[in-house]
Amino acid sequence: MTGSPATGRALVTCEQWLGSNAYAGMKALRRTGWIVEVVSEREFVPLRWRRPRMRALGKAARVASVREFNDEILRQAAHVPMEFFLAFKGAFVMAATLRKLRDAGTRTYLFYPDVSFRAHGPWLPEALPEYDWIFSAKRFGLTDLRAQLGVTSASLLLHGYDPDLHRPVSLSHFDRERYGCDVSFIGTWSPKKEAVLAALARARPSLRMRIWGEQWNRSEAVELADLIAGHEVIGEEYVRAIAASTINLGILSERRTGASDDDQITSRTFHIPACGGFMLHERTEELGLLLTENEEVACYGDANELVRKIDLFLESGIHRQAITDSGGRTVRAHHSWDARIRDILAHHVQATA
Repeated sequence: MTGSPATGRALVTCEQWLGSNAYAGMKALRRTGWIVEVVSEREFVPLRWRRPRMRALGKAARVASVREFNDEILRQAAHVPMEFFLAFKGAFVMAATLRKLRDAGTRTYLFYPDVSFRAHGPWLPEALPEYDWIFSAKRFGLTDLRAQLGVTSASLLLHGYDPDLHRPVSLSHFDRERYGCDVSFIGTWSPKKEAVLAALARARPSLRMRIWGEQWNRSEAVELADLIAGHEVIGEEYVRAIAASTINLGILSERRTGASDDDQITSRTFHIPACGGFMLHERTEELGLLLTENEEVACYGDANELVRKIDLFLESGIHRQAITDSGGRTVRAHHSWDARIRDILAHHVQATA
């Protein structure tokens, strides 16, 4: 999309931790000159409590905390008129809240980043038909919205990288000691990811491999026991883990309930090249529309090809660096969150003309 959107005032619901796609989008919107007010769901809905008693408390208070969150959205919108409301993911935005915003003259938009809209509680499927427009990061998400909910007011808007965070960095001795490895995977556990990494560990037991992310305590693969860090890496730690890995794997999530396809690309598809990391990505049709294989990205199709490609690129530093440089240039030129927000604003200008 093109256009020169004028500045205005927007209300955004987003997480506010460094590395969050939502936080990156909110900052990019502010950089355009828009006045942006933020309501953070984490201030109202306890999602990160870890102790069992606290998690039980949070679950018991979930309905009340979601209502409080939605009350705050409406309070902020009533305090100063907003041109539009933009939710990132929007798992706890209620349909009634969207109707009230629309009645007050505020356009409502959603950026939805995930594979399935059926996997994040009861409020999201009810709210989706109420948005004026939905930007889906998944091409098959547009099909699912139409087939399951009759929603056609939607378009594709891919993930992006945060230029404030995702950039090449110089590594210290500490960084290399803490994060350095031949191959790494950064991401939440799933059965498919465990199977791929376990097959790799069996085939190449001497490979220096590290795994970071949430829920890897669920892994049952004995081959991975010593490779799992046991925690996620976010913010600057995430950037340094990418930079210190000779090869960064892009293993995608499998199909989830409510989704018509497996994942095709993810935010790391853009983060890794933007950070100057070499990426060996699961081959998908959608990835091929964005980056040219063997020129801007390296790809694999199954576990055997993954092993062969790792052997190849560990030995071929010149080829690896050429792909890294070319992919990084393409991603940094076209796939920042500033570019994504420009597309959202261009849509808004067109819709309100």
